[in-house]
Amino acid sequence: MGISFGHRAAVAGFLAAFTLLNTAGPALADTGVPTVAVLDFSTRGLTGDWWGQFEPGVAISDLVTDQLVNTHKFNVVERKKLDVVMDEHKLSADGEVSPATYIQRGQLAGARYLITGNVLQFERTGSSNAAVGSLVGGFAGAVLGGLSSTRVTLKVQVRIIDTKTGQIVQSFADEKTEKSSSWGAGGFGGGAAGGYSNSSFTSSTMGHLINDESLEIASKLDPSQFTTASVATISGRVIASDSGGIILNIGNAKGVQSGMFFDVIRMRSIKDPDSGKLLSVAAPTGKVQVTQVNTDSAVATRIAGAITVGEKVQSQQP
Repeated sequence: MGISFGHRAAVAGFLAAFTLLNTAGPALADTGVPTVAVLDFSTRGLTGDWWGQFEPGVAISDLVTDQLVNTHKFNVVERKKLDVVMDEHKLSADGEVSPATYIQRGQLAGARYLITGNVLQFERTGSSNAAVGSLVGGFAGAVLGGLSSTRVTLKVQVRIIDTKTGQIVQSFADEKTEKSSSWGAGGFGGGAAGGYSNSSFTSSTMGHLINDESLEIASKLDPSQFTTASVATISGRVIASDSGGIILNIGNAKGVQSGMFFDVIRMRSIKDPDSGKLLSVAAPTGKVQVTQVNTDSAVATRIAGAITVGEKVQSQQP
């Protein structure tokens, strides 16, 4: 950065740079009520597809969003707004999505906290009157000796991420099981955001299970953990910068997580013309975001400003 280090002008330049780097991007709501966005829960890793065109991850996200609106404990970003953000900034929802991309979505949509999740299990876990694999004609088929009642288990892992620091402020798992002789998704809305929030779906066997799980997730989300989460400052240095990324000398042993933001700080000594004393000034010159974490190191990408090997990095605070 072309900053002239001359007396008061230099100090003013440092302050201006600090203000620029820490106000980039849309303002996040700070009304005392956490502003949250619910992303589509991932179903990556599920081995079955017995549910057909129904999308369990999207359905959970739709219904969790509705439940959070009804609690009046959160400002909830409209799901359609998230779709617009992804379209405008070409943020694909397909495949594996990195924590850094999660955070970028949330910030662009104006959410301070992201509610993310993974559907860990959505399987047939038992059946009466027949073995699980011996049903004729699907769940509603006739079996020798009577109608089968099939048990389905849904297990979900939920994480809440602070989009400003990249820290996980709350994490939990929950599991629900339900039995039915005829499994179906009713009149679901085809997978678009908001498409599963209708009575035809929620009154179906599939919808009843998903809705119960969504109620449980919403009840466990604690806004007090969002607003009072204490985040310790993490400091390190840039030890390399090339086409492979920006390498930091701190990793998960120091609490670094993928998605976290760090200010790149340059220390300068400036002589005060009034007192004649040398003043030490810590000036943010850039910003990076962690994309990969090892035990004692991390790989980051440049978000703003200039990055120089040897400069100090410090985690961005709430």
